[in-house]
Order: sequence, then structure tokens, then C-alpha cells
Amino acid sequence: MLSDVGIATAIATSSASASALTRELFADQWTAQRVAEFVNQRRNATIATVNANGQPHAAVDIAASILDESYFTVHPESVLCRNINENDRIAISVCDSTHAVMCQGRAIRVGRASDLEALLGELASATRNGSFTPPGWDGFVYRVELRRLVAN
Repeated sequence: MLSDVGIATAIATSSASASALTRELFADQWTAQRVAEFVNQRRNATIATVNANGQPHAAVDIAASILDESYFTVHPESVLCRNINENDRIAISVCDSTHAVMCQGRAIRVGRASDLEALLGELASATRNGSFTPPGWDGFVYRVELRRLVAN
């Protein structure tokens, strides 16, 4: 059973159970605040899922982090949405040419964008460009229930 943990706890848990190689590769492990800042500056995340037949799927999606939690958008008619409905376990990566955030967890549906005005405002305020979803977009917003997270 996965537990409901935020970024800081996922970092600590992951570091404690990491292999020697992972500890070496991520020796300069980031704080939860640094992870959130990095995600919010990039905005694009790759979300990996599997379908009912076990076939992998990766989608580039909008993501942001506030209050030790990470969120992402999902179009209701997308393969990503269908896969999450069948199996809510996901992997996410956010990277640039020198840094990476990689995590595993569960996708927890928060609701439709039209019902989440206050949350969307907070997420938009946290991002570099000041928006979380495109104007008028009414897809789903998901929260990541983290299990593991490494970043540097």
C-alpha cells in the first residue's frame, strides 16, 4: 500500500532505501523546496503509465508544485486519462540538460478545473509564466501521492 506523503517525505524515504549507485548519483539530493521550484520553472513533466495490456505510455503534461504537493493536468479523453483510470500508478520526470526530478506514486484525481478555481490560482502563482492551465480548459487536475522521489 502506498502512503500519502509529500515531496519532503518522499525524498527522505527514497534516500534511505536507495541503492549505493543511486545514492552516489544523487549525492547532492535536493530539498523539497528546490524540487518544487524546479518543477514550477519547467512546467512540463513526462507522465508514464501502462495500459490494461501492460503497454507503456508516456505523455508530456503540465505540472506544478505547491505546499509540498505536486499536481498535473489530464485531458478527459486522453490515453493518459484512460490508463490512470485502469491503473493509477505513475512515474514522472521533469528535466533540463543538467538536472532531473524523477518520482513514482499514484495519481489522485482532485477534480475538474472548473471546480478548482482557488487551487488553479495557487498553482498558476507558483509557475514561472503565471498560468497553470490554458484559458477555458476544463480537464482534470490530479495530485501525485508520492512513493519515491530523487532529484539533483
